[in-house]
Amino acid sequence: MLLSLLIGTGTIALTMGVQIFAVVVMVNYLFSYLNKHSSQGSFRADGVALSIVLTVMFVGHIVQIFIWAILFQLLNEFGDFSTAFYHSTVNFASLGYGDIVMSERWRLLGALEACNGVLMFGLTAGTLLTVMNKAFSRHQDRFRKISDDEH
Repeated sequence: MLLSLLIGTGTIALTMGVQIFAVVVMVNYLFSYLNKHSSQGSFRADGVALSIVLTVMFVGHIVQIFIWAILFQLLNEFGDFSTAFYHSTVNFASLGYGDIVMSERWRLLGALEACNGVLMFGLTAGTLLTVMNKAFSRHQDRFRKISDDEH
C-alpha cells in the first residue's frame, strides 16, 4: 500500500504540474489577447478566448489520462494500452464503472487517479470562471464608459 501511495502521489504531482503549466501559460496569453481586443468587447473575441480555454484544458486532461495509462502499463496492470487508457479515463472522470478492475496490489492508484481528476476538473472550472469574469468585466467597463459618455 505504501508503494502505491508513493507512486500515486508522484504521478499526481506530475500531472498537476502539466495542468498548472498549461493554465499559467494560457491565462497569461488570454489576458493579453483580451486586453488587446478590449475596445471591441466582441462576442468573437470572448468566444475565441473561451474556446482556447476549453481546448487547452481538455488537452491537458487527455495528457494526464495518458500519463496514468502509461503508469498502468509500466506496472503490467493491463495487457494493452487501449485498455489502460480506457480504465484511466474512467478513473480520472470518477465514473467508477467497475467493468475493468485493477489488481489488489495497485487498486489504490485508481482511487488516487480519481482524486487527481476531481482536482483537475475543479481547476478547469475555476480557470474558465476566471476567463469569463475577465470577459464580463470588459463588457461592464465598456458599458459603464458608454453610460458615462452619455451623461
